[in-house]
Amino acid sequence: MQTLQDLVTSFRLYGVCEPCQRVEDVNIPGLIERVGGTYPLERVRMRLACKVCKQRTQGVRIVYVGPEGRASGFHYSQ
Repeated sequence: MQTLQDLVTSFRLYGVCEPCQRVEDVNIPGLIERVGGTYPLERVRMRLACKVCKQRTQGVRIVYVGPEGRASGFHYSQ
């Protein structure tokens, strides 16, 4: 998984703020509309900022949900 397009059909992306313990669902289709499907996940991670404390923690969670959108388990953390 290198780009946003790699996630769009079977994964959910969450931004995680370690300092305030907040987890926020990232709208992948909306983000693809703004920056394009080939936008690298590493750049997304570097740009995430918490809506509450405004810190850039770069924490992400990628969760496999399958084509039907049912959460099936944890896939990746950084």
